[in-house]
Amino acid sequence: MPKSSMPPVAIVSLLLLLLGAVAMAAGLDGATRGSEIRWAFVLLALAGAAVLGGSVHGLFAWRDAVRLDDDAERAQPGASHALAGPVLAHWTYDPAEWNAYTRRQLVTGTRQALVMWVLVFALVTTGVGMLHGEWRVAAIMSGVLATSIAVGRWMSAIATCRRHRAVPTGDVIIGTHAVLVNRRCEVTHGGGRIHFGGARVLEAERPAILQVDIMDPGKPRSVRVGYRIPIPSGREEEARAVARELAGAHTST
Repeated sequence: MPKSSMPPVAIVSLLLLLLGAVAMAAGLDGATRGSEIRWAFVLLALAGAAVLGGSVHGLFAWRDAVRLDDDAERAQPGASHALAGPVLAHWTYDPAEWNAYTRRQLVTGTRQALVMWVLVFALVTTGVGMLHGEWRVAAIMSGVLATSIAVGRWMSAIATCRRHRAVPTGDVIIGTHAVLVNRRCEVTHGGGRIHFGGARVLEAERPAILQVDIMDPGKPRSVRVGYRIPIPSGREEEARAVARELAGAHTST
């Protein structure tokens, strides 16, 4: 399952923080000069501010995800007892099905990395080029920064893919308080800090995904992380029933 606490996530957020700060500063500088294209600089400043705000939020989210992972690890000793209760589903995947899932996850991560590259390249090139007129220098700078950010996102996708491909097939056991994925226990409720946050079936994805959210209601704000479990072909109705049973099991908790 993808981990939002992996180091590449923080690296990408830091690079985006730098990008947002530079773009906002360039936009404000150009807007105050009274240029004929002042509107373009204003848009650049607003875009930079949006990127800056998003990257700061991403860093806080990464910190919270690290904390949530630590809490889940501390809850591991009780995981076997959690699985001793009702087993809602036991799914196995043949090698072709498991490989298709891991490949799909890598393709999705790669696509996201490419989109980030295009957006960063366009934003930085436009900003620096309009401000200083050095379009070639702007393209080189933006290319280096965009590549760094995209590689960071791609590394995260590769790390997730490698973890999935460490085993030839998949085996998932879903209980009311934990999920066992290839013998690795992921606590979904317990340990004092980990609380079930909801479950839903994402049928638009291929393969379809059962997403189980967990929450850490810590201060200053609640943290939510989703576990994405691939649904074997033809088991979508069973997955919907599992989501309903999970919700029912935690209605009063």
